[in-house]
Amino acid sequence: MKRHFIFITSDTNRLFLEAGYCQDIHLKLFEIQQASSSFMIKAPKFNRIVHVEEYDNLESAMKRKIEINKFTKMQKDRLIRKSNPNWLSITNYDRNTNKKVAVYA
Repeated sequence: MKRHFIFITSDTNRLFLEAGYCQDIHLKLFEIQQASSSFMIKAPKFNRIVHVEEYDNLESAMKRKIEINKFTKMQKDRLIRKSNPNWLSITNYDRNTNKKVAVYA
């Protein structure tokens, strides 16, 4: 069964938050780490994933993504702080236990 992930990315200063969707969270983690080292001018550099939610079907995942994108910055902040109070970068995601593993960077 395919898994569907909704994630929130942030920049280093926590100024920009963006919700996204993917089917492979490990690949998305790798892409974000690689993109943060590239040179992009005048665009926020999303360099870490700070929140992840997992869903069984695409419809509920997309509904949640749309809902999160409509949130204000304060609402997104509260959502992140519930599961990740120190805003640590989620560097690994264990699919078997559905636990996020965060490390200090």
